[in-house]
Amino acid sequence: MVYDFYETMKGDIVFNKFEVGNILFVEYKCPLEQDTVKIWSQYDYIIYILSGEKTWSSNTRQWRVKKGEAIYVKKGASIIKQNFKEDFCMLGIFFSDDVIKSSLKNEIKNIPIKNVEGADTFIIDRINITIEFKSFFQSLLGYFYDTNKPLNSLLQLKAKELLLSLANSKDNYKIASYLKNTTLNDLPSLPNIMESNFHYNLSLEQFAKLCHRSKSSFKRDFKNHYNSSPGKWIIERRLKKAAELIKYNSDTISQIAYDCGFESGAHFSRAFKSKYGKTPSSYRKID
Repeated sequence: MVYDFYETMKGDIVFNKFEVGNILFVEYKCPLEQDTVKIWSQYDYIIYILSGEKTWSSNTRQWRVKKGEAIYVKKGASIIKQNFKEDFCMLGIFFSDDVIKSSLKNEIKNIPIKNVEGADTFIIDRINITIEFKSFFQSLLGYFYDTNKPLNSLLQLKAKELLLSLANSKDNYKIASYLKNTTLNDLPSLPNIMESNFHYNLSLEQFAKLCHRSKSSFKRDFKNHYNSSPGKWIIERRLKKAAELIKYNSDTISQIAYDCGFESGAHFSRAFKSKYGKTPSSYRKID
């Protein structure tokens, strides 16, 4: 199961939060009891750790973040590994692409941002915390302990301040380049979204949301790009990844099936044998 991280944060009445339009500010302690959890979010988000630590993982890397550290996570899926040794608390800021565009459109051409290779394909990146960012997060935290709810216009300004600071930051150049590309492009890259998320068990509706398309336009654009249906391509891509891992990774077949988005081992075995003519175990034994 892949948890909807954004909707969990938005809907749980236990968390301290402020919501205005497509922006969500939330201060919360660990809401999940499992050791390792797959999550997804239709919005980009920033996490700043107030206490404890967690590990965010993509399909290629992992980021261990602890008190005083922050990460930028692009819309899509990832894996959280929990550390239960000490209490965990963090600030989360969720925002849509529309918020990025409206916050940066009037300034982005005036900011000297270099186009960085990999800026559109990274999934998670660590935010280098300067005095400016530390002061920002501390000021934001103060809103959660004030008896007066901040004005919506002030919350919108805080989101804009954060995004402008990132875009103008010389210490976070990859994130800055990504924000520039997001501001100047109408839609997110469909192939980037698919390559980053195919191995998570997301529905076509969820993939369409990530690509900012209706389900019908998502299918049409997908067909134009890949000359295949999304469902067929996803299965083929998962099987290709699984075959690579079976050959060059020592994990169990069950773990590989799970890591590639197959919730059922039996389904994985049938699909794998149909494509490669051998069971996953037999395939592993081939020299």
